[in-house]
Amino acid sequence: MYKIRTKLAAAIQPLSKQYKFQIFNVLTIRNVSALHITGDKASENYVTIQPFLDFKGTFDHAESVESSIMKRRMQMDMGQVRAMYDNYKKAILQIEKVDKERDDIAKQLKEMSKVKSVNDSAINQLKEQGKTLRNNMKAMKTELYPIEDEFIQAFLNLPNMLHPQCPDGDYERLLYRSKQQVMQRPTISSHLDFENLIRFIDNSRYYLMNEAAEFDLHCTDALTKYFLEQGKFMQTCNPDFVRCVLLEANATPLTCYHKVMEQQLQNQLNCAYLTGGGAFESFLGAVTKLVVYPSVVPLKYICSGRLYEKSNEEVKPSLYTATQTNAVQTFVATLNAQQSEEQMDAILNMCLDFYKSFENLNFRIVYVKASDLTAAESLRAQVEVYSQSERRYVCVGRVSNYTDYVSKRILFTMREQKEYKFLHLVGGPILYTSRLIAALIESGEALDCRKVQKTLQLNETFCKDSSNKPIEDFKSLFK
Repeated sequence: MYKIRTKLAAAIQPLSKQYKFQIFNVLTIRNVSALHITGDKASENYVTIQPFLDFKGTFDHAESVESSIMKRRMQMDMGQVRAMYDNYKKAILQIEKVDKERDDIAKQLKEMSKVKSVNDSAINQLKEQGKTLRNNMKAMKTELYPIEDEFIQAFLNLPNMLHPQCPDGDYERLLYRSKQQVMQRPTISSHLDFENLIRFIDNSRYYLMNEAAEFDLHCTDALTKYFLEQGKFMQTCNPDFVRCVLLEANATPLTCYHKVMEQQLQNQLNCAYLTGGGAFESFLGAVTKLVVYPSVVPLKYICSGRLYEKSNEEVKPSLYTATQTNAVQTFVATLNAQQSEEQMDAILNMCLDFYKSFENLNFRIVYVKASDLTAAESLRAQVEVYSQSERRYVCVGRVSNYTDYVSKRILFTMREQKEYKFLHLVGGPILYTSRLIAALIESGEALDCRKVQKTLQLNETFCKDSSNKPIEDFKSLFK
């Protein structure tokens, strides 16, 4: 969401007592969005997508939405949003009324043109009324744009309704904990002390070496292959850059990613952000305005790639807070809420198999409390490992249930007979390799991909040959 300055002007003569306008020139500041572009900005910024705005469904379940706002501890007032909606609807009705009067005058002029003996003064009077109504229409639309922007922005900021399993208190809900107990030893070596494995400069610059570099490559391959074989996922390769409209559709705060400075930007509102191919938002462009049939659902995609997230400056810099990492991202589209819950459980079970392959790793799986969710998330499960040096749990993977919240914004639908239904989405980064490597080093676990491959019962030659084959293929080009 951005702020722009707009100049509003109107100069019209009143037609009747019902419509009174005043000449003014005011410079106002409006909150605008790339997801919803009003008519006055359409000449400079093309409309990428028109999201489905379910006013009736939202306000019919106003109590549930208000409860979600309260449990998330968001600074929003549902009553104020409803008042904005009433004001917006009132302005729309006034414009429709004027438009109907214009149509009536046009019909009268058409009928009068068929009659030869017609008073010219009556025709001229109707024409003047038509011109006045046209000017009134322009002025009313000009006044509508800031009203529309204010309301639509407030409506788009409303959160998703919470899942019944989502904790609404101050604590997470524990789903699983590994057998290893948290042991507070007096002196714990940080992963940054292992200079033969890690050369860390700051959150945006670090180098993995020797076993750490090999594990960084092979563990993403192993987890991806496990999901391909056991979960019947399809592998994709996603773009590293995502437009603002998709971030807004996913209700992702724009502060999470780095904005790209473009020299020639056609749409000033829809700039690009560096997310990496391992981000959930990088999937959304492929399914925007997509219509599928029930026979192909559930759609299950997986992608391994880079993930660029802004670091938390309040936390000590380390691999736990690094800006960039390799990641494995999942994306599943389902028919309904029940299927989305089943797919979320299936992803968590496969993640559990992967993380249990590390004998010394102390980890847990929790449902995150409502106040830590993004506006689009209905429920989030996190895989957290315990950092021996920082004495806290760190997220190394997560899976979120978005219900049909995001699909309505990107028009991702399923056609069933003559009806179109919005799909329910589940997904998230199930592995941050840099954070996992840091936790394994501190726990004394060997960075051995073969043990992971053996536990997951993958192809024996998978990890061994995956690094040598590309090199040999490259060398063969010069023979």
